[in-house]
Amino acid sequence: MKTIDLVVPCYNEEAGLEHFVLETNKVIDTLPEYRFRYILINDGSKDKTYLIMKKLAQKFENVKYISFSRNFGKEAAMYAGLQHTTADYVVVMDADLQHPPKLFPQMIEALETEGYDCCATKRDEREGESAFRGLFSKLFFKLSNKMTDVKMPYGAMDYRMMTRQMVDSILELGEVQRFSKGIFSWVGFNTKWISFKTVDRELGTSTWKFSSLFRYAIDGITCFSVAPLRFTAVMGAVIFLISLIYIIITLIQTLFFGITTPGYVTTLCAVLFLGGITEMSIGILGEYIGRIYMEAKDRPIYIIKHSNFEEDKDIR
Repeated sequence: MKTIDLVVPCYNEEAGLEHFVLETNKVIDTLPEYRFRYILINDGSKDKTYLIMKKLAQKFENVKYISFSRNFGKEAAMYAGLQHTTADYVVVMDADLQHPPKLFPQMIEALETEGYDCCATKRDEREGESAFRGLFSKLFFKLSNKMTDVKMPYGAMDYRMMTRQMVDSILELGEVQRFSKGIFSWVGFNTKWISFKTVDRELGTSTWKFSSLFRYAIDGITCFSVAPLRFTAVMGAVIFLISLIYIIITLIQTLFFGITTPGYVTTLCAVLFLGGITEMSIGILGEYIGRIYMEAKDRPIYIIKHSNFEEDKDIR
């Protein structure tokens, strides 16, 4: 009997966590030829998520949980869950049921019958999503695919099922500044993409804000590309050439036509433009230096406060 681990990061999922397990169990019951196990990761929730996890672990023997000492972020939670998996297949999914468990049979078929190493999901559209957020999302995927070697289809999500081999390859990348969507693509392996229409979560509220999404997008680009650094270098060269041409024109005008009074507006615009370019360049350099600084510290990606894995003799 093949085994499947479900890695589920949780942050303030008190309202819907139990409902998620019950709904997922309905799908699991239709697949008796596989043995499923939940790995719930409490990412420093401020509500009663941890207590709900303990309750579920007492009620269902296939529920394992990890609780962090504080909020380390979803990327750290996914990494912790993957580290604790031992199954033949591993699923990464959210606890809000926006990642429908009903796709399990289709994912299993892709891995076992069609020979894929991963079956990943992408969304076609999302109910209630603002036009601005949708536009920003499309812009991110276009920029990411052009600026990095990691190619992701529009709407790519973390929700996926992977083989043991692919999971082990992902775990070899122990970087602190993680961007899992990019990592999943970077390690390679044959991936089948399936699309579905996402809906608003049934219980609880989303913890993602636009500012969080913006930072996430910046991480996605800087973790897999040095294109912004090259862009500043090219921009500097272009500005240098323009300045050189302007200097030559000014010298010719001075030598042949006399000194003219420089315009205040022209001087002000040039100073502001160059100042803005300088500040932007320093900011881009700072992003990369900051990532080097965090990696050099070699701090743990997460710290576990509570877990029931010590009871599992199969844990690696």
